[in-house]
Amino acid sequence: MKQFLESKGLMPKSVKIYLSIINKVIVKLGNSFTEKQLEDYMSTLNLQPSTYNLYRAVMNFYTKRKLGYELKFSKAKQNKFLPIEVIKEEFNKFLYTIPNIKHIVGFRLMYESGLRVNEVATLKKHDLELNKLTVRIRGKGNKDRYTILNKPLVNNIKELISKSNPNNQYLFQDREKGHITTKTFQERLKTAREDSKLTKKFTCHSFRHSFAINLLNDGVDIDIVRKLLGHTNIRTTQIYLQCRTINLTKLAERLSE
Repeated sequence: MKQFLESKGLMPKSVKIYLSIINKVIVKLGNSFTEKQLEDYMSTLNLQPSTYNLYRAVMNFYTKRKLGYELKFSKAKQNKFLPIEVIKEEFNKFLYTIPNIKHIVGFRLMYESGLRVNEVATLKKHDLELNKLTVRIRGKGNKDRYTILNKPLVNNIKELISKSNPNNQYLFQDREKGHITTKTFQERLKTAREDSKLTKKFTCHSFRHSFAINLLNDGVDIDIVRKLLGHTNIRTTQIYLQCRTINLTKLAERLSE
């Protein structure tokens, strides 16, 4: 099963999650079970709606390929929340508390280029095209995309490369594993968020959300934003349209006159 999942282009983290869920169900129900048995078992787990739907998606993957049927029972209803946006003033205040150039560059890639935290952690130096102000990203499903780099960020990247081990292919290096882990960035974010005394509970992924919102606020076409983020479906990108703030702010100011 592991080799099959990897052949479908799933990232190692996704493969681990899939196998964990499948094995948990198999331990309880065996290799073969009915849809009713699976639905009844999942109802006993008291899962959050998002986790329930993840279980359902993973097991639908399993039943289609191993048992010959698709799951018909309904997904759990989820509350829909708009993405958390980190405005530029907040991001600058956050960065000001970070002394390490490695972490500064990593967070800037999330906020200013729209990379996911795992894409940052595993970024290779040869994927950077600094003269073209672009970077190639191997994203979900092993699909490549290009996104943008601004000139000040490129200068920071050059500084980081000059201090790195030339024999290590990764930009964010670790002596033991080759590259640093996503957990490193997540823990550093938590510390810097507290040090900067920002009350907004943002995460690394909030920086990626903010990248998309900032582009839309600047008038960039939504299909270009979709491509930079690596979304397959435009509907995934459209949620950011509800987060645009510039026009609403101007409208509120005009109405206040």
